[in-house]
Amino acid sequence: MRKVLLVVIDALASRVVLPALEEHRLPCLAELVRRGVLRPECTSIFPSITPAATASIATGVYPTEHEIAGAFWYNREDDRVAYYGDDFWVVIDEGMDQFFNDFMVRLNHDRLHADTLYERVERNGLTAAVINYMWYRGRTRHEVDAPWLFKLMPNISVASEISGPQVLAMADFAASKIPGRDEKLSATGGISRRFGFHDDTTADYLMHLASADPFPEFTLAYFPNNDYDSHADGPVEALDTLEKVDTHLAEFIKQMGGMDQFLENFAIVICGDHSQTDQLRDPDGRGINLVEILEGYQLTTAGQPWEETDELMVCPNMRACHIYLKDRSATTRGEITEQLLNDPRVDQVLWRDGAWEDAESQKPINDPYNTYHIVNRSASLKFHRVKDRDKATGRDPYGINWICKGSLDVIDASVSEVGTFVYGEYPNALERIATGFCRYADDMWVTAKPGCEFEINETAIHPGGSHGALNRGDSCPPLIVAGVPEEISIPESPRTIDIAPLCLQILGLEEEAEQLIRSRRAGRPH
Repeated sequence: MRKVLLVVIDALASRVVLPALEEHRLPCLAELVRRGVLRPECTSIFPSITPAATASIATGVYPTEHEIAGAFWYNREDDRVAYYGDDFWVVIDEGMDQFFNDFMVRLNHDRLHADTLYERVERNGLTAAVINYMWYRGRTRHEVDAPWLFKLMPNISVASEISGPQVLAMADFAASKIPGRDEKLSATGGISRRFGFHDDTTADYLMHLASADPFPEFTLAYFPNNDYDSHADGPVEALDTLEKVDTHLAEFIKQMGGMDQFLENFAIVICGDHSQTDQLRDPDGRGINLVEILEGYQLTTAGQPWEETDELMVCPNMRACHIYLKDRSATTRGEITEQLLNDPRVDQVLWRDGAWEDAESQKPINDPYNTYHIVNRSASLKFHRVKDRDKATGRDPYGINWICKGSLDVIDASVSEVGTFVYGEYPNALERIATGFCRYADDMWVTAKPGCEFEINETAIHPGGSHGALNRGDSCPPLIVAGVPEEISIPESPRTIDIAPLCLQILGLEEEAEQLIRSRRAGRPH
């Protein structure tokens, strides 16, 4: 059995990585590609936004199952807003204490409704390690020791412990002992490194873990900086950040005995959770202000539950946005759709037809074969899954049959002569749209055209790059795999949800991988 190192580089974009490989600017990655497999596009989920997208990597399922609806959503059941972004005023409206403990504890232990990869690994008698990844739920309790600056902040009570895999290093807040040694993992964090949520801190922890004996069978290391820098400067301009990650990986591999010895003992899987498109240079043009577009409706305050007079709740997720309706009638929905599409920067408006049995009971219909999804653009498309291939409009690359009524142009798709869907601008659109709705994201989605983001008064617009929508530019990181045994096949058209079962297969946990694939609401990889 090979041990597995899964490296997640936030916002890793094929359009940046592939030219950099040819230009010899990422020598460690290039050597891994030479010895392994490169899949230029590993399709992300919808919404292609970090909390939801990284949850799908950690669980191997779509948002419809893990129920992480993005970075900003509303839970009707307990009348609470969930926010995991970085907009200052939304955090202030929610409350610092609420935001911090929601992120550290509730996100993993209450909001995530699917088994993590580490839980699957460790219930089969193996050891898992997680470094700086926001999804870390496991069965081992770890003490939290918050930085002194957080302890000095008024009205913040930090949770005393969290539960994760046997080996956990979470920025400046928690670190377990090194396997085989009576010594805690350590790394440099502090304010200059975002309190440890930083590439250099991840690299420090990984290098310290290299001294473990035995080294964990499965390790996930997360490098966040590329996302921050791509947002600020643009994905292409952030290449020097990827060069540093490449150097960190080269140093770790050297510490593990060099490339030959490393690949004898390890399989390495490198991916991104999503990619990023470039923002428009015009700062006035790239921000789609939903307060202005939805004039005439009373919107809730960001981060706050409904007030009696509120009519809409708007939760921007960069280039995608949840819109929740107090009045769910078809008339109101149609009026809102028309107002949204009157702005030329709005791309698509999506909803589930009959997603609720009735407005009072608020019981979601979860049968994928009896729920239509609607996409509105210049034209309209209505679609749903069907078991009988003879009744289908076509079959997607993952074996799902779909009935479509209306214009496939709204998702830039066509059906080939052999009856398979061919996607253009919106890869794997049908499956991603259908699985992007869950009980916390069941009213309406709206997406922006490339170069634009949604905003409300409390949120800001990124100047460099952005993501969240269905577009290819938001959705296609590369997948690099090396050191995999010959009997393990890498999917030809991988999705980020295929990474978890792939890691399980490499670890020899074929039954666990097959159970995950069979149970999820997604097609099978080829």
